[in-house]
Amino acid sequence: MSSSNDKPTREISPALADLCSDYWNWRMADSPEFASAVGIRDYDDQLDDLSFEAHQRRYDQCEAFLARARDLEPRLIRQQDLTNLKAFKAEIQAYVDGFRFQGFLMPIGYSEGVHVDFERLVSYMTLEGVADFEKVLARYRRLPKQIDQIILLMKKGVEMGVVHHHISMKGVGKNIGRFVVSDATKSPLWTPFSQIPDTIIKEQRDLLREKATEVITHQVSPAFEKLRDYVDNEYITRPDIAVTSLHEGEARYEQLLKFHTSTNLSAEEIHQMGLEEVGRIQKEMAKIVEELGFEMSVAEFSDMIRYDPKSYFNNPEDMMDKFKEIVYDTIEPKLEGIVRKRPKSDLELVASPSCDGVLGYYLAGSYDGSRPGKFYVNTQLYASIPRYEMMTLCLHEGNPGHHLQASHTMESPHIPFFRRVIEDRNYQVSPSRFPINTGYLEGWGLYSEDLGFDMNLYGDPYDRYGHYSYEIYRACRLVVDTGMHAFSWSRDRAIDFMKQHTALATKNIENEIDRYITFPGQAVGYKVGELKIWELRKNAQRILGESFDLKEFHEIVLDSVGPLEVLEDEVTRWIEGERKK
Repeated sequence: MSSSNDKPTREISPALADLCSDYWNWRMADSPEFASAVGIRDYDDQLDDLSFEAHQRRYDQCEAFLARARDLEPRLIRQQDLTNLKAFKAEIQAYVDGFRFQGFLMPIGYSEGVHVDFERLVSYMTLEGVADFEKVLARYRRLPKQIDQIILLMKKGVEMGVVHHHISMKGVGKNIGRFVVSDATKSPLWTPFSQIPDTIIKEQRDLLREKATEVITHQVSPAFEKLRDYVDNEYITRPDIAVTSLHEGEARYEQLLKFHTSTNLSAEEIHQMGLEEVGRIQKEMAKIVEELGFEMSVAEFSDMIRYDPKSYFNNPEDMMDKFKEIVYDTIEPKLEGIVRKRPKSDLELVASPSCDGVLGYYLAGSYDGSRPGKFYVNTQLYASIPRYEMMTLCLHEGNPGHHLQASHTMESPHIPFFRRVIEDRNYQVSPSRFPINTGYLEGWGLYSEDLGFDMNLYGDPYDRYGHYSYEIYRACRLVVDTGMHAFSWSRDRAIDFMKQHTALATKNIENEIDRYITFPGQAVGYKVGELKIWELRKNAQRILGESFDLKEFHEIVLDSVGPLEVLEDEVTRWIEGERKK
């Protein structure tokens, strides 16, 4: 389907529809890789321009879009138009405000960048006919130029002091090296050409493989070799884990917190919020320890189950079987009790052996339904994912968490496209990118873990303890993220704080802390967003009393994608409307 499709802008005033459409079409043309992830095929033969000049052009274009939005605002009357325009302005303003910090000078890290994203990009493409494979080859041919741009950005970053800490670069050279081959069939990028469908005649299949061999061997592999050598031998990392040690560090971290929470909360306020939440949740955990008949502290109980071999699986197959049982047999039948409609998009559980330390994550499907939403589980870490945390992880990443949320938004034609999808990659370049709405999206994910109580899924006290362990570690994030980036905490101090207050496996804690070093501020968005949703829910329950409808409340929240300010405005209007009935 063409990017110029106008269905999502119906019910919007014509002038605003034109603005939203112009912006969306520009985004798709400017970021063909994002377009492929969304499911728009118009640009499947192209790659993003990552040059410094291209970033500057994006900034200039955003300024132009903001000017149009400001000119339009006085002419809008309908509330729906004003809400969409508010979300639009916030979207563009986030890019403009973050641009001066030039996070795009750190284009790769241990879990993101061309060595991760390009392989995933190819998997997003439709591969049926010869023309589809020619588009893959076209992208392969463009890849060396993009890698040159990445190296130039990193060199400019070194010159300007905008660089990663070495933890953020761990294993990057090794992962890049996977693409350095003398035999094209050994490259990860050979996969599409090993699976050419039989509907393509043999002569054409052979020719496509001949072209793939040529481009992988003589263009792609040397380009990745150049990138690997630069990363391993020349790239200079910063000595301090704190992002505040970079140029304009304090302002950078302040902007990162604003970017991920869509609030103006200071590091001090977020740190204190985390400490208060840790204290509250720890009391709930203590109740469970007492319920189970143990006379020990929460920290002692957490240590006991953390190091108990029975808390873990002996092989990835048994772990995946349990995940399937929870996702499809336990949670799925309970959804009708909390939401008005289930997503049309399927949820696919995917075993994904990975070395990046992430236990599990979700990637939304395509808007046209051609690709399902996928919940990836890191089978490499089967001995590190505790049984008692699986229910909560499934609620967060699958239904009613990210899958239901993402699917609901994409399947809502009254919401403009720019609000329906996010560019779920390149977190490391924040805040110099278009918003991810972390507070809203991850706030809903964390809130969805709480919905396990509404769905009666926490009857097992160990599952309930795992839930609180997950929740407290999200609260700990507020403390350790601000601790490391604003208050001179060491990595070891952050690890010790997490070990003291959660039941997470030690390796998982270390991976988490390294993630906060790499993506400053991102992890605090979860708890900030969840607390806002709970604040709004409790306020609605207090005002509406017996007329409060949980399913309707969730419908309003799911329709209010964007910064938390938009969510609060929409829920407040809904409460007022319900109160007047």
